[in-house]
Amino acid sequence: MIEDHPVGARAVFFGLVLVSIVVPARMVGRWARQDVAAAVLAAVAAFLLTGLPPAGDVDPPLPVVVLAAAVAICALVLPGVSGSFLLLTLGLYPPTLAAVNDRDPGYLGAFALGAALGLGSFVKALQVALRRHHALTLALMTGLMAGSLRALWPWQDEDRSLLAPDGGALPVFALVVGAGLAVAVVIAVQAHLERRAAAAAPAAEDR
Repeated sequence: MIEDHPVGARAVFFGLVLVSIVVPARMVGRWARQDVAAAVLAAVAAFLLTGLPPAGDVDPPLPVVVLAAAVAICALVLPGVSGSFLLLTLGLYPPTLAAVNDRDPGYLGAFALGAALGLGSFVKALQVALRRHHALTLALMTGLMAGSLRALWPWQDEDRSLLAPDGGALPVFALVVGAGLAVAVVIAVQAHLERRAAAAAPAAEDR
């Protein structure tokens, strides 16, 4: 779908992520000035990162593969950032796919090592940050998700330069709205279930 219908595919993901920003934003609670500043800085950083043109294909040394994998794997637990996108920006996406297809043990071993190191260290750091600076960390995540919408803008060229909507924009915007409504329904259902569970908890304690 991404290869054959890139505009429509990006439109769907744009709508999904756009409405999903509500989730971490609500978890922040009462936004302080430092939370707003952190979100803005994170959004600007993500916007600039996702605007970088893709690097050319390279034949990377294994230490670089370890480092790139450690950074890219963090996208598994960090909203708004794509690990594949980071590899593509670094020029390591095609070599990584080639290593998988060729079953290159050296490359795949280095990638797995970097992924394990990056994921283990980042998850611990994120847990500490959420425990000590809960609102600020969630504000940063909100900003990252907002800034990363640049990568999902439906109309862009191969160098990731943003383009204006073309003549067939109406169906594309319909995909954005439809995807956003789907997420909104899920969020509303979840909130309803949480309210019911909270209301039922005192009754269960009385029994």
